[in-house]
Amino acid sequence: MKPFVFFDLGQTLVSEWDFIDHFDRRFLEVLNGFGARIDMRNYRAVRDSIIRDRKIGHGSVRDLAIEICKAVLPAGYGESVVRRMDPAVKEGRKTLFRFAEGADLVIKRLFDKYDLGIIANQSEDIVALLESSGLDKYFQVKTISGAVGLRKPDPKIFALALNEAGRDARDCIMVGDRLDTDICPANKLGMKTVRVTDSLFALQEPREECERAMMTVAKLTDVPAAIEKLLGHL
Repeated sequence: MKPFVFFDLGQTLVSEWDFIDHFDRRFLEVLNGFGARIDMRNYRAVRDSIIRDRKIGHGSVRDLAIEICKAVLPAGYGESVVRRMDPAVKEGRKTLFRFAEGADLVIKRLFDKYDLGIIANQSEDIVALLESSGLDKYFQVKTISGAVGLRKPDPKIFALALNEAGRDARDCIMVGDRLDTDICPANKLGMKTVRVTDSLFALQEPREECERAMMTVAKLTDVPAAIEKLLGHL
């Protein structure tokens, strides 16, 4: 039986850098419209500090926006600012999410040797990107939080994916960018782990032993070689 390789989507298989740039520019405009008076350099310093210090916990872009509001605006503005940002976020997800450079080659290369799956914290609209790319056919399991009502790092979402794959955690590999939602829960379950650092969450540093990935790579195209090493094929 082939080993099973699970991927995260955002900032792992899917590049979000164009979306992040779009979000940052629009968010800065909105913040200053509410009286923040902050430039891009200082905005990014605040944003990065929030990510590095884990102030959003396991949260998403919405939680990040709320925390930035707390840091640069008077109390009580967060929800209003987030509502103002909602259209830009939805439009950005639709038009600016794209597969990372080399993703098609990586997926096709791995598909020859392994079974593939997805475990991702995403809304269901991400399925349209998978289908339009033609890459969805390579994934036997697609466990998307918006569809199943569970979110990483909840071990239940991993258990759901493993059950659908019909595999024991020890026979699986998790590839992701976040230490808190990808690497730690997968390590705890006994999966092998590969961290991709082409992500804003490269700012995270391990805080406990479970957050130490077995392999760390700079970009998605380095993943196949890392998996080969993990499995002792090199």
